[in-house]
Amino acid sequence: MNNPMSDIKRGIEQDAYRYYEQLSGQTLQRRADGSFAGQGHNDALDAFRHAYTSGRVTQLSMDQQWVARSYGDDNEIGPKHPNDPREHRMDLWNNEVGRRLGDEASGKDDLAKRCYEAATNGTLITSLNDTRIGQLYPSDPRLQRPQGDPERELMTKEDVAKVNRDVSHALDHPRVPFPKDHPDRDLYDKLRSGLPAQVTDEKVAEAVLATKRAGMHEPSDIGKVALQNDQIFIAGRTPGFHAQVDAGKPAPDMSGTVQQLNSHNRAEAYEQKNQQQQQQQPNQQYGGR
Repeated sequence: MNNPMSDIKRGIEQDAYRYYEQLSGQTLQRRADGSFAGQGHNDALDAFRHAYTSGRVTQLSMDQQWVARSYGDDNEIGPKHPNDPREHRMDLWNNEVGRRLGDEASGKDDLAKRCYEAATNGTLITSLNDTRIGQLYPSDPRLQRPQGDPERELMTKEDVAKVNRDVSHALDHPRVPFPKDHPDRDLYDKLRSGLPAQVTDEKVAEAVLATKRAGMHEPSDIGKVALQNDQIFIAGRTPGFHAQVDAGKPAPDMSGTVQQLNSHNRAEAYEQKNQQQQQQQPNQQYGGR
């Protein structure tokens, strides 16, 4: 006996593949009966499928958001759905984007276009290397377990709720990149390149501020950058210069950290100017005698 919900799910997923094929121009794999085979893993197609499916369930649920949320969340919970923690977070992010697009779209054609645009403009997470993944429930103790540990790959209902909370916050507060023309951009790039992708850009900016406060102002001042036990360590080339940032705590918004950096730079410039003036005054007095 067929399960009506399973039939609806299969129909929506087939629509997702059909729309993606039409919108992307790619030819997707099909079975002998002409239906689309399951495909797409941690890529743009995977992201689109999650977003479209969640969005379409939202539309069919007629404003009952809890139905769509339960539909997406249940696919990440428990021993039936073991997965790499980053994959769980990627899927939950794309599910939430899809639900929001489902609320906005006028029908499934419009939804498909919006989901494809989200997959191509960076709104959806289309790779496990996306640094936004590191923003989602970073204090999850399972992340400390080694890869391959079965406990690492399991999520509870409470875990999913915490990830969803962070997803909603991140979507409601769009990320601001570190300015390309900022005077500390080279220092930011040095730290970014020395830290793994799971460390968010916001946390790297926080590390830049800590580095400057510790007396290291140029990339050449930095000797080593490392992430150990949820702590970012920055060691200077000059003995005694070092900075430390707790990577396990949520980072401030990028705009706030950049403002603090600007204030720090202005204060340093003012202090340097005063020191130069003080050094010049004795010389002027001596030369005037």
